[in-house]
Amino acid sequence: MNSKIPNGGAPHPSTRPLDYVFLLRPMILIPVWTFFLLGARHGTLAAGIDIDAPRLIAGLFSFTALLGAIYIMNQIADRAADLAGNKLFLLSRGIVPVRAAWIEVGALVAVSFGVALLLLPLAFCGILAASLALGAAYSLEPVRLKRRPGLDVLANAVGNGVLNTLAGWIAAGAPLGGWPSLAPYPFAVASVHLATTLADAEADSKMGFTTSGMALGVSRGLFVSTALMGGAVVAAYLAGNTVALIASILSLPFFLIPVRSITGPARNPDALIPVKTATLVFSVAAGYLFPLYIPFLAAVILLTRLYYSRRFGINYPSFRGA
Repeated sequence: MNSKIPNGGAPHPSTRPLDYVFLLRPMILIPVWTFFLLGARHGTLAAGIDIDAPRLIAGLFSFTALLGAIYIMNQIADRAADLAGNKLFLLSRGIVPVRAAWIEVGALVAVSFGVALLLLPLAFCGILAASLALGAAYSLEPVRLKRRPGLDVLANAVGNGVLNTLAGWIAAGAPLGGWPSLAPYPFAVASVHLATTLADAEADSKMGFTTSGMALGVSRGLFVSTALMGGAVVAAYLAGNTVALIASILSLPFFLIPVRSITGPARNPDALIPVKTATLVFSVAAGYLFPLYIPFLAAVILLTRLYYSRRFGINYPSFRGA
């Protein structure tokens, strides 16, 4: 990966506001927004009510701020691994100082809880607290669930598949009843996250990390990932969740793509195909329910490509290969 930032020394600390915006990693916030909106829609359908749009927007803003803080914490903890993998330059190469990143984390958490306390039910604050605790446990020592096979996938399934969708459910103004309709989403999230650990296996191996992808290996990992997406299909059918059923069925074949490289921990580009496809399919499903979501996502992707192209001279996000 080529970059305008040399691999060697670190530049002076950034004073560019956009560096601190993209430190939140908007591209991996897309699944957060997607499952938040899906949870919101299922909640209002279960309760037979209309969406409380202002409260939904407040909830989405609050949850985005919190997850952005969690993603920054993860980058702080992963600086060495990201430097070895030549990715996520902002912290790994010292463009954004660690101290400034921690200040941003604190500010985002304060804003998230401030908005929630002012505009949202107390139950939403409970979801935020649980998400923050889980995010810290996933990223930081001594727990560091990210390095614990099985628990890394479970943490993502709970965080993005359960807490995330429940946050949308509550923010939309729906009471907590009928929530079993959300059952497919933890399976879908677990499936995608496991495939992601397979794609990251090379960098994780260099740092001595043991993730689920490293523990299972490419062949078994893709099999389990496929089975989890199959579980999402079954759960969606049993829960009567038509949106999740269609999205899971459309995503499933892409987990069956043959593995191109199964020797050692080498990075497997094919593992990213189901990740990108499933993310796209579920996002389109959310866009079907919330039509304005599609142009919003298009704007986020375009701005991200412009930022990384001009800042680092790379094409990101990339929609081909790895």
